[in-house]
Amino acid sequence: MMSPGFARMYQQMGVPATDAAEIGPMMEQMRGTSIASGVVAVLVVVTLYVVAYVFLRKGANWARITCVVLAILSALTFLGNLFGFWLFGEWAVILTVIGIAFIIVNIAWVITAFRAPVRDWFTRSRTPMNAGPSYDPRRG
Repeated sequence: MMSPGFARMYQQMGVPATDAAEIGPMMEQMRGTSIASGVVAVLVVVTLYVVAYVFLRKGANWARITCVVLAILSALTFLGNLFGFWLFGEWAVILTVIGIAFIIVNIAWVITAFRAPVRDWFTRSRTPMNAGPSYDPRRG
C-alpha cells in the first residue's frame, strides 16, 4: 500500500484522489517487476563474467576485451540506476553503496586491464596447451 505521504504529494500535484489511491498498487507492481528483471539481468551478466573469466585465465585476449566492455557497460548501467534506487525504500542506501563500489571496481579493472604488466602477459607468445616437452615453437 502506498504511504499517505505519496498520496498527498500526488494530490498536491493535481492528481485526483481516486487516481492517487491507485498509484500505490502500480508502484508496488513496478517495484516487483523491477526486482525480477534486475535479478535476471544480474544472472545474465554474472554468467558472461564467469565465461569471460574462464577464458581470461587461459590467456585469451578477446576475454580481456570482453571484460573491459562488460565493465564499462555495467558501470554506466549502475550509474544510471543510482537515481532509481530510491524506489526500494529502506534498501536505497545499501543499493547505492553497492552500486558505487561496483562502479569503482569496474573503473579499476579497466585501468588495470591496459597497464603494462597485464598487457604484456596477454601479448607474450604461448606454447600450445597440448605440446609435449619436445615442442619447438619454430617448427610449429
